[in-house]
Amino acid sequence: MSQSPQESSFRSHFTRYAAHYSATIMLAVPVMFTQIGHMIVQITDNIMVGRLGTVPLAASSFGHNVFIAGLLFCIGFSAAMTPFVGAAKGKGDSREAASWLKNGFLANILMATLVTGLMAIVGLFLDNMGQKPDVVRLARPFYLWMILSILPVAVFQSFKQFSEGLGNTRVAAMITVQEIIINIGLNYVLINGKFGFPALGVTGSGVATFVARCSMMLTFSLIFLRSEFYAPYRAAMREVGFDKTLILRYIRLGIPLGGQTILEVAAFALGAIMMGWLGATELAAHQIAMGAAALTFMGATGISAAATIRVSQFYGAKDRVNMRSAGFAASHVVLAYMSLSALAFVMFRYWIPTIYIQDAAVIQMAAGLLMIAALFQIFDGLQTVMLGTLRALADARIPTIIAFVAYIVVSLPISYGAAFLLGWREIGIWTGYLAGLTVASTFFYLRFYRRSRTIPFV
Repeated sequence: MSQSPQESSFRSHFTRYAAHYSATIMLAVPVMFTQIGHMIVQITDNIMVGRLGTVPLAASSFGHNVFIAGLLFCIGFSAAMTPFVGAAKGKGDSREAASWLKNGFLANILMATLVTGLMAIVGLFLDNMGQKPDVVRLARPFYLWMILSILPVAVFQSFKQFSEGLGNTRVAAMITVQEIIINIGLNYVLINGKFGFPALGVTGSGVATFVARCSMMLTFSLIFLRSEFYAPYRAAMREVGFDKTLILRYIRLGIPLGGQTILEVAAFALGAIMMGWLGATELAAHQIAMGAAALTFMGATGISAAATIRVSQFYGAKDRVNMRSAGFAASHVVLAYMSLSALAFVMFRYWIPTIYIQDAAVIQMAAGLLMIAALFQIFDGLQTVMLGTLRALADARIPTIIAFVAYIVVSLPISYGAAFLLGWREIGIWTGYLAGLTVASTFFYLRFYRRSRTIPFV
């Protein structure tokens, strides 16, 4: 029996993308695990500090919320390493890849040092942020240990992003297991004062995080110095020097990448503040639904990292057909993954909140938000993957403008207007999220579609 034109077209389409699907998933899974591991560390910190009482938990939350913007900016900045290294890998030029590691590493350390200094200055004003004095008193030493951890994170991220540019996402995933074990163990010892150590409370949690992050830095450094996988790049690093031009190129890409991270986080954080204006029930429901969405989003970030790796390598190899196919294949994978997650949210929307709370009003409200989350996370997954494809092409200025428009110009005003002017309350705030993510995902997709067709190879 002959095939219909539709069947033939589908078979041709699937054959074109099939290899890209499997390669994307293989790269994405370890990154997913790494991201979920970081979430586990944060969740266990909250649980273990929460046992001390409301004030210590509030102090930990306050210190973390002030600190996190600086950390996320540095992590976003370090993502500039992957597309440059990926392109060098695609060319088969280990010397160029090593040069990007050496110069990008210096740029990451300089930026982390600058951000640490700025966050230290911000720490002088913790008393002026509207918190109760006992909360600030406990938060201050915790905050200090957290900002000290920015530098070891910058070192870890340098090696992590370099490895991802080479197509190796497994090493960082293995080191994340170490982070979880050390963080939980030291939290138990230092928060509660076990095995002869003093009970440091909230400060103990900060010390545990700092030590765990230093251990990640040291472990990755040792692996880089000893592993045969990195041997060609170690040898090449001895032959290359610091190059002002490369450092400036790295900074020009890194700053907007860090800014993109901050813009989306800012929109969601300000939405949470608006939710607090509505009441404690609304804020609790928001936290539950956002926690569920954040967990599934970790999978999308893994697919985004895989997209950056594969698109950048094909870009370096000057293979436009596979470069575009890899990017679009990643969008197909994330849409399938997020659609399954959305189905789970709809089916289990009344059960998921019961993991956190038994309050019937909160459960009912959270279930309503999970229905919107089911839709908005499809667009959230698509926007982060398409942003990953643009990052692979070292395309940052226009995507940053798109992010600003989507999250600040579109999302926040709609959230406020729908919640308070139209009276949609918590549904209105999440409607703003949905609108912003829809705009971002649409224009990031169009940007990759057009840019990948016309970008010149270097």
